[in-house]
Amino acid sequence: MNVTLLPGDIATHEQSARILQHITNHWVSCCVYAAAKLNIADLLATGPQSITSLAGATATHPPSLYRLLRLLAANDLFEEISPEIFDNTAASTALISDIKGGMKEFVLAELGEFYLPWGNLVDSIRTGKTAFDEYYGGNLWDFYKTHQAEGLNFMKAMTNLTQFSEGAILERYDFSAFSTITDVGGGNGALLMAILKRTPEARGIVFDEPYVVKETAHLIAADPKVKDRCATAGGNFFVEVPAGADAYVIKYILHDWSDEDAIRILSNCSRAMKKDSKILVIDGVVPEGNAPHASKLMDMNMLALTGGRERTAAEFESIFLRSGLRLTRVIDLSISEVSIVEGKKV
Repeated sequence: MNVTLLPGDIATHEQSARILQHITNHWVSCCVYAAAKLNIADLLATGPQSITSLAGATATHPPSLYRLLRLLAANDLFEEISPEIFDNTAASTALISDIKGGMKEFVLAELGEFYLPWGNLVDSIRTGKTAFDEYYGGNLWDFYKTHQAEGLNFMKAMTNLTQFSEGAILERYDFSAFSTITDVGGGNGALLMAILKRTPEARGIVFDEPYVVKETAHLIAADPKVKDRCATAGGNFFVEVPAGADAYVIKYILHDWSDEDAIRILSNCSRAMKKDSKILVIDGVVPEGNAPHASKLMDMNMLALTGGRERTAAEFESIFLRSGLRLTRVIDLSISEVSIVEGKKV
C-alpha cells in the first residue's frame, strides 16, 4: 500500500519503528565488530568464562564489557549462562579466528577499514566516485599493498566467503569434463583446490598477482591431495592470463570492477580460451524487481569500496558479448545467493 506523508504530517509508530530498526541494526553491527576485535569468541572457545576473566584477558573495563555482551546475548551472539558468566552460541562460533567458512575476518574488514568509506556513501551517490578512494586517497588494492596486516585479514575473509559458497558451487556444477582449470584472480587457491579434490583427474593453475601466488604456492605444496596437480602463475589479468585451459573460473572478481575494466579481463580470458573452453563467472546476479537479495547489498558495498558493481543477467550478457563471449546459462546457487554465469567463445 502506498502511503504519502507531507511535511507537518505525523508518522505512525509502525512507520518510524521500521526506520529505527535499520538504525539499531547498525548499532548491533558495531558491537559485533567490538567483540570480534577483542577475540571474545576465541576466548570462549574452550568453555564459559566470567566477565572478570574476559576483561582481564582483553584489558577492558569489566562493566562496559558486560554491557556489550549483554546486548549481543540478546541477539543470540553469546549466552549469559549464569550471572556475568558467558559462553559461545552456535552463531558466535562463526567469530572464532581462522575457522573454515567463518565470518570474523569479514567483520574486521567491513567494520574496520571499510567503515568510514561507508559513512561517506552519500558522496558516491552524488558523484559516482568510489567512497574508499576518496577517503583514503587511493584504491583498495593499493591500500592493501601498504597495509599488510589488513591485506592478510582481507584475504582470509575472501577465503571464508569462498568456503561459505564452496559446497553449493561443487554441488551444482560438474567440473569433471575439464582437464585443465585456471582460476583467474584465484587468491590462495581455496576454491580451485576444492574443485581438484572433487575431480581427481583434473589439473589446475591459480593465477594472481606475483606477491599473492608466492604465498599460495606454499599452501598448495602442503596439501598432498593437490600438490602434484596444481600450479601457480603470477601476472596481471588486465594484461593477459594463461592460455589453453578447458575452463576459466573467475570468482568474486568482476564485481570489483567497472564494465570497461570487466570487459578487459573477460577479453583477455576470451583470447586465452580454446574454441571449446568455458568461462565460469561466480558472482551475485541481481534479480529483476525489488525483492530482497544479497546481491543488492553487495552492489552497494562495491559502489562504496571498489568502484565495481553487481550485474543482472542481461548486463552479464552485454559485457560477455563485448568481450567475444556468449552467455550460455546462469546457474543460481540459492544457498549462497551467488550464481555461476557460464559462457563460451562466440
